Amino acid sequence: MHSDLIHQLQMIVDSSADSDPNRTIARYMLLHLFELDSLSVQNIADACYASIATVSRFVRSLGFTGFSQLKQAAVHYRHSIDHITGDYLKDIPYGEGAPGAICRYAGGLSGAMEDFAAHVSVPQLDRIASAIHDARGVALYGFYQPGLLAKQLQFLFLSIGRYTESYDLVEDHEERARTMRAGDLALFLSVDGNYVAGHGRAVLDLLRERGVTLMLMTQNPSPLLHAAFDEVLLLGRQDSSRAGYYKLQLATELLFSRYMHLFPAEEPGS
Repeated sequence: MHSDLIHQLQMIVDSSADSDPNRTIARYMLLHLFELDSLSVQNIADACYASIATVSRFVRSLGFTGFSQLKQAAVHYRHSIDHITGDYLKDIPYGEGAPGAICRYAGGLSGAMEDFAAHVSVPQLDRIASAIHDARGVALYGFYQPGLLAKQLQFLFLSIGRYTESYDLVEDHEERARTMRAGDLALFLSVDGNYVAGHGRAVLDLLRERGVTLMLMTQNPSPLLHAAFDEVLLLGRQDSSRAGYYKLQLATELLFSRYMHLFPAEEPGS
């Protein structure tokens, strides 16, 4: 099941010319994302002034076998997004009054960040940074918002000449895992460990079979989860998922900062 349909479509819209029919189709799908399961290829073709064959090719270019599979993915994705976006209202209950709710939310985030900052292990950050430096190949794995952090971390490492890879789709995660071997490093970013326990389980098992070093950043304290990895950076106590996301972002920034500190020769222009 494709995990990042919105970002796939968004990337096409952002990187294509106005005259590109693929941009028109991608934009239409984004505008009607929550209705895709009720539409037909003919509906989309008519709305985009394109042929059915053009729409079908576009769907296959996204990695789907056909439009019916895309519709199933859209339903699955919508339900997943509903769960994620619902956290915002759960964490910020405006019924109590907007100013007070916002202050309490910000205070909770601040407390979670301060607790993590007070207890994070710099030696552990350095071990992970050194493992990234020494590994033959490095792959960063994330899902939904942690996946965006993985992309940002990849960008930072690429900017100093340390080649790393990161992918937007679960299918790509598994495909990349099949090419990795002993001497490589896989770093998983997962706020609550849901990715590892769910969509990422097959990827994790495959990497383990291939002898890849496995590392994880999470706020999930489960010993059973941690046992599956060679190194786990625990993001302090288990706070809300939103607070956990901010802690994960801070952890990735600290990791890159420690990498730059340990290996200054790799700074740009050195």
